[in-house]
Amino acid sequence: MVATIPLPASVMRPGARAAMILDSQDLKSLVAADLELVERAIDNVLAQRPPRLTGIIDHVAEYRGKRFRPLLALLTARVLGCESPGRLDLAVAMEMMHTASLVHDDILDNAETRRHIPTVHSRWGSQSAVLLGDYLFSHAFVLAARVGDSQVTLEVAETARKVCEGELKQNLEAGNWLLPEADYMDIIEGKTAELMAASCRLMGVHARGTEAQCHALDTYGRSLGMAFQMADDLLDLEGDEETTGKSLGTDLEQGKVTLPIIHALSRANDGEKAILLELLKTSGAKNRSALRKPLEAAGSLAYTRRKAEEFVGTARRALHALPDSPYLQALINAADRALHRAC
Repeated sequence: MVATIPLPASVMRPGARAAMILDSQDLKSLVAADLELVERAIDNVLAQRPPRLTGIIDHVAEYRGKRFRPLLALLTARVLGCESPGRLDLAVAMEMMHTASLVHDDILDNAETRRHIPTVHSRWGSQSAVLLGDYLFSHAFVLAARVGDSQVTLEVAETARKVCEGELKQNLEAGNWLLPEADYMDIIEGKTAELMAASCRLMGVHARGTEAQCHALDTYGRSLGMAFQMADDLLDLEGDEETTGKSLGTDLEQGKVTLPIIHALSRANDGEKAILLELLKTSGAKNRSALRKPLEAAGSLAYTRRKAEEFVGTARRALHALPDSPYLQALINAADRALHRAC
């Protein structure tokens, strides 16, 4: 039997609107003991390295973020009453894959900072950073194999493939400012949403959830990931680097098309389109503000927020298939937080 922990009254049942969005610390308090075990496991995994790798691996260990993907995995385990040791291995595997993708992302974006510290490639070069990302992915595969479920092992490998596929598609479309919205959705489903979906779905598989429950968890995590990426698109244009702790405007500099830009260009007349395309050639990390005015005028920032809200609604509705508990309410609240990100 899983002990229940009361949540603040602001966390409502599926279909109800939360009066207040809990911060990540409130959500983490529900699974604080499990998260501490995950932190120790991450430290142990990263400690298994030859002495020559100490500097670079200790550096990436400082990428310690919100641990959002392990949080989703651990809350899912509690929703389904799973307390097996394998739940921790899966949660750590998700974080290893996420960190690996960040290391690779920073190379592609030529980003200088991540979580208030220099990126790996800016200190050790792109070749070492690529290899470090691969090294972290390999740890995820080992952890998945330790769970002892061939389906889980296969799906972790498939998740890594889909994440890399999404990143590759985005890289190949760099500079294609006229990318259709459907293609953009396909890219972000792979590069961002897949890992969040896996964090929930794979824990459902491990916990022996029903097919309907695992499908609901996949829908929840995937929709949450889509909303999360759209919020990230807005942060890249409107966010503050001091708050986010990472380089912003890098999407523009690398020619990565985001939803606000797709929307604005799709609705512009020929003259407006020419002006916007010219502006995109010169806009980057140092002059993101130049783009905000035309994007606001086109309603593109508001459109992106609406699309993110739609995906959050889908995520919340998917959870109706799961038994109610404080942990389920926390997953609902986590979806709402995707719309209220400052970092």
